[in-house]
Amino acid sequence: MDTKPHILIVDDDNRILKLLKKFLAQNNFLVSTSASAKEASELLSNFVYDLIILDVMMPEITGIDFAQRIRSNGMIMPVVMLTALSEPEDKIKGLESGASDYVTKPFEPRELLLRINNLINSHKRFKKEQEIIRFGNNTYNLITKVLIQNGTDIKLSSAEEKLLGTLIKSENKVISREELSIELGGLNLRSVDVQIVRLRNKIEPDPKNPKFLKTIRNKGYVLYT
Repeated sequence: MDTKPHILIVDDDNRILKLLKKFLAQNNFLVSTSASAKEASELLSNFVYDLIILDVMMPEITGIDFAQRIRSNGMIMPVVMLTALSEPEDKIKGLESGASDYVTKPFEPRELLLRINNLINSHKRFKKEQEIIRFGNNTYNLITKVLIQNGTDIKLSSAEEKLLGTLIKSENKVISREELSIELGGLNLRSVDVQIVRLRNKIEPDPKNPKFLKTIRNKGYVLYT
């Protein structure tokens, strides 16, 4: 899996989408684009993003409303508001909605790049310090062992807690069935596979086509976070 930071740009201005996508791709980012909050919601349910760039003035659902929805659903990735509204009150509304930063148009691309890198790096440090891991609509706290999905607590068995914690600590690297067997107290390999299936059923939107907890043929399993 590509380790480049993945950014979602949400803006109904196609010119802005194309220019930003090209600029960020040239600076070593994966970039997805969306022309509406509705389309962006669908993308967020299927992909993991490191940061969202969000226009304020959009039809149907404004950037302010969408940022509030993101936060109310437990999503903690940084959000950068990108807007032509430059009054102090507008900035305050944007930040109160849950935005991490507020950038007014026209903007200097290099300054935006600096802000993006700073936010992503700060968020990585925050997650490491808090031991909170996010993948898709799941948020897992390594200390409390609480899994939250779309704002709802998901009950895990002790074996599932141990398995999830072990996979997370492997830091996106493949871990063999034999290693997992040891971590799970000597379970046989078939039982390890059963626990994998049970965990997938709780964390994957489509367990039969997993996006996060993947099988690596002849090697083992990996959890991408």
